[in-house]
Amino acid sequence: MFDSDRGNADITLCIFPHLREFIAIDARGSRPSGPAVLNLSISNILGEDFYSKVEQDFSKLIRRHDVGFLELMGIPQQVEAVVRANSLKRIIAELGINVSEGSNDPGGTVGVLFFAGSLLAFGIDQLREATSELFGEKLSPVVMDQLNEQLFELMEKERKSIQDITQQDLAGLISGKSGPYATIWESRGN
Repeated sequence: MFDSDRGNADITLCIFPHLREFIAIDARGSRPSGPAVLNLSISNILGEDFYSKVEQDFSKLIRRHDVGFLELMGIPQQVEAVVRANSLKRIIAELGINVSEGSNDPGGTVGVLFFAGSLLAFGIDQLREATSELFGEKLSPVVMDQLNEQLFELMEKERKSIQDITQQDLAGLISGKSGPYATIWESRGN
């Protein structure tokens, strides 16, 4: 079901695109209390420290004296990299992992699993099979049960959120609140 070679991350982040929470699976053998499943809030990650650091890094990007016009075209990708790196640093700090300020090493490998598309269609048995394949050797049966329970709960919330957004989009389309017009059907003619 999953490529087992990719299941070797020390920390795996389970991201639910429409939710304000996510799961971090810290499977490091060096973790003081052993591997754990942690439910984290985005509001704890995206605090004032995060925004200040992103602003500081962005300022450094655009205020370089050697920047040319062509390099300016790459700013969006560089900003994306800055946001990604700072997000990861905040998540690592939230997990209690101390990383030096100048270091980009999170203290191990980090994997990201997005719960979207066909992955959201998994039933509990498929989810158990997938998590067993990914984390079976690293997590105890008790921690695996905790992980599956939390993941399935968040999967249901994500599905509900998607359904709500779809209904809002449809209601906006019907009421005209989604913009001045929408094309429901278009004929290109003969």
